[in-house]
Amino acid sequence: MTWKDLVYQQVVAYCNANGSRTFSLGSFFDANVDPFAKAYPGNRHLRQKVCEMLQKLRDEGLISFLGNTGNYTLRGVELLDAEKAELDTLDISHEPPRRKEYLVETYVRNVRWARRAREVLGCYCMFDACKNTFKREDGSSYIEVHHIIPLFEGGEDSLVNLSVLCAHHHKMAHFASNQIVHEVEAMLLDRTHAFLTAHPC
Repeated sequence: MTWKDLVYQQVVAYCNANGSRTFSLGSFFDANVDPFAKAYPGNRHLRQKVCEMLQKLRDEGLISFLGNTGNYTLRGVELLDAEKAELDTLDISHEPPRRKEYLVETYVRNVRWARRAREVLGCYCMFDACKNTFKREDGSSYIEVHHIIPLFEGGEDSLVNLSVLCAHHHKMAHFASNQIVHEVEAMLLDRTHAFLTAHPC
């Protein structure tokens, strides 16, 4: 087995074990240092080699990463074991037709990420001084989950690329002028990264 194949095999196994396709280099390497050392006992630069293989996997589109956050997302596997199990339990026979991509709740594979984003990032808009929310019939606060970099532009399906916004600012993030959209994107990336750094999941 080649170095690249080994690293990819361990990435898939690691993501399946954790039920998440997003992982950090540090946590992935720490969890897999023994298999790497066993497979290549003469290599004294294991972490450097793993980084090199992750870059190769990224070049081949099997993984990707967002900015300089040190977080990667597995792309080469359609569904993780946990995602398959979740799909098996979902009854989508009464689901409404799919809507536009930015309403992430309408994508079955993204339901868990949308829920997780609300749990981690909260129920208030990430724009400064915006407290625009309201209570729904079930008592929960209404907030919308937004892919900061759209999926069709290569954005990740992971917490590092998600934000929570009120309906007004969510529309602004999509439909404002290009300059404003880019400013909002940069601001949300910074705030999400800062929040996740201060509150590691």
